[in-house]
Amino acid sequence: MWTKLWILVTTLSIWIGVVPTAAAEVRSVTVKTRAENNRVVSVWFRVPENYDARSACRVLVIFGGRNAEGKGEASGALGWGEWADRLNIFLVSPGFKDDDYWEPQEWSGKALQQALRQIKRDYNICIDKLMFYGYSAGSQASNLFAAWNPNNCRAWVSHACGVFHEPSTRMRNVPGLVTCGDADQARYIISRNFVENCRARGINIIWKSFPNHPHDVPPDSLALARAFLEYYHKYYSYDLTGRPPAARQSLANVAFVGDDQEHEFYPADSAKAKNVLPEDRVNLPDRRIAEAWGRAAQ
Repeated sequence: MWTKLWILVTTLSIWIGVVPTAAAEVRSVTVKTRAENNRVVSVWFRVPENYDARSACRVLVIFGGRNAEGKGEASGALGWGEWADRLNIFLVSPGFKDDDYWEPQEWSGKALQQALRQIKRDYNICIDKLMFYGYSAGSQASNLFAAWNPNNCRAWVSHACGVFHEPSTRMRNVPGLVTCGDADQARYIISRNFVENCRARGINIIWKSFPNHPHDVPPDSLALARAFLEYYHKYYSYDLTGRPPAARQSLANVAFVGDDQEHEFYPADSAKAKNVLPEDRVNLPDRRIAEAWGRAAQ
């Protein structure tokens, strides 16, 4: 009886166009290293809902706070799960601990690459065009990993960061977003200085401060990070399809200009945009990022 009922339900589902959905999964792989406190490391990953092996998936590497286990971050905390499901993106988060793990050239970079290769054995993921997000100590890793191998990175985000890479023209074509609460004084100053040093070398970094926020993760910073990463995920969609777009905007395109003092943005070709002071000027590539960054000037 139950067999007949199942056949009937399946037939009806197909007939009305309803396909049972596959739930997201959180799993891990382990890698061995020579680092004293990281002999065996768990690297957690989340398979997006409705994963289809016929389509290649992007990877977003998330670094949590200092010595984060990785499972919580990979599980889709802070709203990343819904975002990843919508865009068919794998979340990957390593459980590194101490041993200067934010310095990828020492050991952690190779450990992450090894973990990604293991995951790729079972899942159709792109492991050579990554995106990175990190907050607090994890923000150190997100920008340092990006700078360690710029050709392997499509975009990176660092929130509330205290350690940055040395700005270099090697990063000129790797979009970055730096955010920080202005009440997180030491990190705020470090972040502002880094952004200014990048701009002096012709490297555009999107910068956003959050008034009266201490060392925390404001929801608006997450909304901006997701809009930013989604834009570049789609901009580089050919990483996954192998089909370069017929036409697209230049990577250096500026659609809007933000004023970090006023937290307002203007069309890039407007007179108000031209009057924004260089130290407060933020170049924004599209409206969705601009609206996540601030408010449209009246």
